[in-house]
Amino acid sequence: MRGSLKEHKAKVKSICINSDDTMFVSAGQDGSCVLWDMKKLLRLNALFASTQFSTVVLHPDESQLLTTGSDRKITYWDAVDGTAIRILDGSETAAVNTLNLTSDGEHFVSGGADKVVRVWHYDQGYCLRVGLAHSGVITKCLVSPDQQNIVSVGDEGAIMIWKMDVGKSSGVADNVEKPEE
Repeated sequence: MRGSLKEHKAKVKSICINSDDTMFVSAGQDGSCVLWDMKKLLRLNALFASTQFSTVVLHPDESQLLTTGSDRKITYWDAVDGTAIRILDGSETAAVNTLNLTSDGEHFVSGGADKVVRVWHYDQGYCLRVGLAHSGVITKCLVSPDQQNIVSVGDEGAIMIWKMDVGKSSGVADNVEKPEE
């Protein structure tokens, strides 16, 4: 073991590491995300919100973080100074449990307790597509490396595979997709 770090006052739910292994971010149910120096094993910064964080992801250009949690919000954060840049309503009714970015950083997917998979345009901050098929809480969503599919899993035991169809959309989330058979 290289070291042990302790800042969170509650369960740590998510971590992400930057591309050159010099920094990582931890997100906790105590409402804090901590940015860490992996080489010096020191805290670089901390972000705070009135939520129990469930996920933190780092944008591919490493300039921003995305978080989500029990407050139903998806928040964009500046990765250097820790300020909130944009806050989206990730769900109207329930906690958002999971986020995942495409490798080019143009889109991200979310899922949560409302049982809906959503595909978002990163820069514009609007929902492009929604997917309804889960009968339980969505616990994880991932975009495939080729950016052609989304895999979502839920607490009902289901694994759903979706076509990653972002195409030319009007930005209105009226296109409900069913999983591929």
